[in-house]
Amino acid sequence: MTAPAGYNGGVNAPSGEIRILRSPLIDDSLFVHGFPERTGGVSEGLRASLNLGFRWGDERARVEENRRLVAAAAGYDPAALVSMRHVHGTSVWRVGDPEKGSEEFDGLVCDRPGAVLGAFAADCTPILFADPERRVVGAAHAGWRGTRDGVAQNVVARMVELGAAAAAIRVALGPSIGPCCFEVGPEVVAEFTALLPGLPGMVVDGPRKQHIDLRRVQRALLEEAGVRPEHIDDTPPCTRCGPERFFSYRRDGTAGGIHMGFIGLRAVRT
Repeated sequence: MTAPAGYNGGVNAPSGEIRILRSPLIDDSLFVHGFPERTGGVSEGLRASLNLGFRWGDERARVEENRRLVAAAAGYDPAALVSMRHVHGTSVWRVGDPEKGSEEFDGLVCDRPGAVLGAFAADCTPILFADPERRVVGAAHAGWRGTRDGVAQNVVARMVELGAAAAAIRVALGPSIGPCCFEVGPEVVAEFTALLPGLPGMVVDGPRKQHIDLRRVQRALLEEAGVRPEHIDDTPPCTRCGPERFFSYRRDGTAGGIHMGFIGLRAVRT
């Protein structure tokens, strides 16, 4: 399996090493960003080997070491990673605000170097946002509920509050379950057809049930929020289809591992 055109950095790396997919839409000189694959870590079993999430019971020391390995490979301080508990919601936190409340946020935004925003997923979509002109970043965890309810649009709106322009924001959708594998019930199909009636290719016939192409939905909603079509990287690999490269909740359940998308502003060189 190879990465679609538009993503690079992971496929040709040697087996067993840290492999990070990156989008060429996001300027590497301005932003540190990427989507690590599952190899190169220290976790075992179905979490082998680069499990980046604490939530499903892996040993904390292993997850911390995996996060350290990713930071070293990507070139950021592991202490800079900022993450929240995801609840399939739409709340967005601005990094640095004095109150985080419940610490349950599916979106993060930031306009200062020093923080690396993390969005975690294991079939849901980690989404990264970057405005290279105003130097504002964002990250979101978008499952089907968060997609339906507008978490990506909320991140765009919060970035605009920080001075970003929607038309300048670049967006990269990370490895996630594709339309080939995202089988849903008729009630979910009904919700999305009500949300975006007539969107071509959104509903796909499967061998047993219909499937939803969340990437088409996410693109359509981002465009409605003002993001330019050419600024959206929306062809990541399918997590469920690639067991050698990706974790997948639908394939392995909570015995498996968790991925991360990350993004942060690089310091301005003077």
